[in-house]
Amino acid sequence: MIMKSSPEVGNISPDSCFLVTKATEGFIAFLVRQALKASDNKMQVDYSDLAKIVSSIDTLDFLKDIIPPKIKGSKYLEILKQIEEREKRIALEDQEL
Repeated sequence: MIMKSSPEVGNISPDSCFLVTKATEGFIAFLVRQALKASDNKMQVDYSDLAKIVSSIDTLDFLKDIIPPKIKGSKYLEILKQIEEREKRIALEDQEL
C-alpha cells in the first residue's frame, strides 16, 4: 500500500493498482534480464551486476544513487579527503579575493 502512504492520494482504483503492479513486474523483469546479460555467472544476479547495468544504461540513470558501484572503505575515505582539500582550497581562494 505504498501508493496510499502519500497524504495527497485519495482513493486508488483496483485497475490502477493492477496496472502499477504489472508495470513494476515488467520493470523488474527488464532489470534482471539486463543484469543476467552482464553477469559472469548466468545462473544468478548479484549486486555488482545490477550496479554495472545501472551505470551503463541511460534509461536507468535514475537508479545511480540507489544502486551505485561498490567501492572499498579506504577508497571512500580517500575521496572524502580530496573533497575536503578542494573545499579548503576554494575557501582560501575566496578569502584572498
